[in-house]
Amino acid sequence: MISLAVIGLFIVGIGIGLLFRKHPIVLKISEPLVSVAIFALLFFLGISVGTDERVVQNITTLGWQAILLSSGAILGSLILARLATSFFRDGKEKQPEKEKSRHKPLSSGWFIQILKNQSLWILLFFVAGTLGGRWGLFPAFWGDALVATATLYVMMILVGAGLGADPRALEILKRTSIRILLVPAIVVAGSLGGSLLTSFLIDSVDTTNGMAIGAGFGYYSLSAIFIGQISGSEMGVIALLANIFREVITLLAAPLMVKWFGKLGAIVAGGATAMDTTLPVIVKATGKEYAVISIFSGIVLSVLVPVLVPFILSS
Repeated sequence: MISLAVIGLFIVGIGIGLLFRKHPIVLKISEPLVSVAIFALLFFLGISVGTDERVVQNITTLGWQAILLSSGAILGSLILARLATSFFRDGKEKQPEKEKSRHKPLSSGWFIQILKNQSLWILLFFVAGTLGGRWGLFPAFWGDALVATATLYVMMILVGAGLGADPRALEILKRTSIRILLVPAIVVAGSLGGSLLTSFLIDSVDTTNGMAIGAGFGYYSLSAIFIGQISGSEMGVIALLANIFREVITLLAAPLMVKWFGKLGAIVAGGATAMDTTLPVIVKATGKEYAVISIFSGIVLSVLVPVLVPFILSS
């Protein structure tokens, strides 16, 4: 089964990364190669979507379904975060100097920074594949499942190798207390529970796919690829849109989430993106002392996505 193969190759990749942990070249090579693989997979998913007449005709409906599932996952996480806020009132983690300087305000070179945004390029590759597939600009076999599956397998080894070779997760774990583990646990429970309940409102999305979409935790590129390969291009599109919406909603509403649901609100809403793309708005809304919690939660959730999504779909 593809899900078991994905998990297995991910573990193999981690082993490779750990084996060559003292060689920085492994981390340097794996990161750009993972980006290339993600671009390629979203491009192939786009071709598959563009050549699927049913998906094209129902794209508006799929969008609304994605919004519902995304909202359910976020709301479930926010409710649990509100209940757990008291555990962190006196446990603000110290912000390490290294992390303080990583995210700077938007400078005059904002246009260049936007062009460097990987999320933008991921979306563009998906759109390009969709339009190209729709207009017949690319060979038909590019949208074949075998091509995407082979690329996915290579990517999972690279993702695992990058994780195994990166000492950052261990360093952050050493700086923080054990209760920080509660934060990603809240996101997992809230997202799966919220998506499960929301899926009952959508006839075309069963509970398994609903939970798998919620388990993307905002990591839309990876979760959409898994779900698209295992459940079909229609579910892949919903997964992609739902997890994009999760990131966008967090970027737009982080201050309100903190106001209504406590300091953990924006962190759990951001899910896996709390370690990078939504981190600046989270830090601005919560304070720098919550940055380590946000980064740690994002790292844990990013690691869980390639394991949890295939596991849910195989059950």
